[in-house]
Amino acid sequence: MTAILFTVFGVCTLVPYIFFRCKRKLMPGIILKIVTSVFFLLTTSAAALACPAEIFGPNKFLFFGVIIGQIFGLLGDFWLDMKDMYPQHHDPYVFSGFLSFLVGHLFFIAGLLKTYNIIEWRNLLIMLGAGVVLAACVLATEKPMKLVYGKFKGITAAYSVVFGMSIAAALCAWLFGGREPQALVMTIGLVVFLLSDLVLSGTFFGEGKDKPIDYTLNYIFYFGGQFTIALSLLAIV
Repeated sequence: MTAILFTVFGVCTLVPYIFFRCKRKLMPGIILKIVTSVFFLLTTSAAALACPAEIFGPNKFLFFGVIIGQIFGLLGDFWLDMKDMYPQHHDPYVFSGFLSFLVGHLFFIAGLLKTYNIIEWRNLLIMLGAGVVLAACVLATEKPMKLVYGKFKGITAAYSVVFGMSIAAALCAWLFGGREPQALVMTIGLVVFLLSDLVLSGTFFGEGKDKPIDYTLNYIFYFGGQFTIALSLLAIV
């Protein structure tokens, strides 16, 4: 119940954050974004604490993987917002943001692999294949979507590979790890997370795609994904 309550609080801070972001009021927006991110961390923590010891023990690597991955997500949010506060340091902040999210997904992957004991060649090949396919699609749609990755093409490709692997890892955990509902819910959360990145790519690398509707969809998908990932821990049985 506490995890649900933190999710409700997160929604309550997300709404004014989107308002301030669309109005380009950077400082109050950054503060509210960090507060909303703290709420999905609290949701994850509350979900972990709600589990009995006999359930927490075998799943501790998943709990730690998710919460550490989300901490890196919070850091990624911070770096990406700093590029607007200090445009003279735009490039380092963008690289730092992408790298933080990439590392966060590596922790998601590690937690899933260890918890569901799915470290097999078949699963690793599925994960790598999914990551390569996602990265290839992202790069192939650059011109059709009128995007310009420029100097960020390399980090975009690397991030896409790891993101695709994290989605495949969650799906493998569900398919081959005992069809646990937690893994399925986490897969859904990661897919919603991906939708936010698809919108974000337009606001970052495209032109005319930074309207209020773009920012609104981006953050609804992003925080929707993060809270879904957090709440997936309640589905551990």
